[in-house]
Amino acid sequence: MLANPTAPEPRPFTLWTGRALLHWARLLQRTVASRDRRKAIVAHRNAAMRAAHGRGIDQKTIAHTIGLSPAHVGQALRGEPTSE
Repeated sequence: MLANPTAPEPRPFTLWTGRALLHWARLLQRTVASRDRRKAIVAHRNAAMRAAHGRGIDQKTIAHTIGLSPAHVGQALRGEPTSE
């Protein structure tokens, strides 16, 4: 999803919380330990990515930070099931 060019810049606290949520999503992505918990953790990761995106973090930054393709991140941001 592209940012609205007429939208105001996010407030610093909003952007900070977006970055914190993005790092939470990254941590969840990198620490998946068991096959049984994977589906739940991926759902939490996707929710954290959507929350970070809603707070001003763009899709490209999310994809780069977490290590997923922009298409995969876009799918998660739209709320569609991912292939994981």
